[in-house]
Amino acid sequence: MDPLSYFDREDEVEKEEYARLKEEFLSAADDHHISVLPKITFAMVKPDAFVRGLTIEVIEGLKRNGLIPIALKVTDMDEALIDELYIFVKQKYYESWWIMPKVFSQAPVIPMILYGEPGEFPHLSGKLRDVIGPTSPDVGRPGNIRYDLKGTNRVLNIIHASDDPAAAIREAKVFFSLDEILDLIANPVEVKYDPDELMPEEVVDISRWSVFNKVKSEASEYLEYGRDDISQLLDIEASVVEKNLPIDDEREALLETEVKMAKICRDILERISDDFVNSARAPADPKGKGKLAERYEDTAIAAELIGVLSDEEWMSGHQGFDRLLMLSMAREFVGSEWEEVVIHSTWAVMPQMVRDLKKYGKKVITSSEVQ
Repeated sequence: MDPLSYFDREDEVEKEEYARLKEEFLSAADDHHISVLPKITFAMVKPDAFVRGLTIEVIEGLKRNGLIPIALKVTDMDEALIDELYIFVKQKYYESWWIMPKVFSQAPVIPMILYGEPGEFPHLSGKLRDVIGPTSPDVGRPGNIRYDLKGTNRVLNIIHASDDPAAAIREAKVFFSLDEILDLIANPVEVKYDPDELMPEEVVDISRWSVFNKVKSEASEYLEYGRDDISQLLDIEASVVEKNLPIDDEREALLETEVKMAKICRDILERISDDFVNSARAPADPKGKGKLAERYEDTAIAAELIGVLSDEEWMSGHQGFDRLLMLSMAREFVGSEWEEVVIHSTWAVMPQMVRDLKKYGKKVITSSEVQ
């Protein structure tokens, strides 16, 4: 296959950009640069992997699979760079794009140019995407980097990867000049780096179920009803999380506990709804009822948050989550920036994650009768 054919796009949105890129590439490249296009790709360690202290582990995993970094740097991404890198993805997920700057403002990224033999794949990008696994880490398999390192969700999923050689050139140009890229692929030598520069000042645990357990535990203190039952289930959840099981095993171990928790929360919300009505219709007592209403509201918010964080279908269809999150932060259920980011981003991508789980034949964690 002609390596230059990767610049030819059928999509009308991409066609003009890639035609311009092809012209720019050919103005500076020689026959050797063109011939080795299938042997290069672009990847980027995401903020979640950086803050978890996983960058070196990611790089070593790539190298074990013959994907050798010939350039890398540590850099921050502003909204302009995010939009430039993900220009075509943004158009597909425009309504939820607000989550991207929220995530990428939290920690640096490590863009990399990789070199290697594609093997059975038509190009190195194909090999890279096979190695890292699906966008949703939960639907991957052992051996996939996103699965093995337990990416949190579709956004906090460890690593970004290019689709093909032309995309690799376009995305690498967001961080490296074309002259740099051409020099590197003409003389592909494994880059040397200082491991300390690839580590955060403080490693943060932002695994999904660990964050959820902590936040749900804080919320459970505000429950007027069902607190003991929820606390017992949270203890079971915590014991599963502490084992750091592979994703499939963890999901299976959590399934029954999460379903029970979500059902209890639904029952609490029904009871609170009745309590609001009954108290409002009782003999007049504005001050007393006002205090009761505050307690009921705290319980309702806590129960709703715990339930939504326990039930993927519930989260997927939740329309008022922004408000729920704000009210939860006002009560300090959510205590850190990363907790907010993990919870908010998981909600933002949960509809697609649920579709992915169903597509790959994996169980959705839900108390809903219909799956």
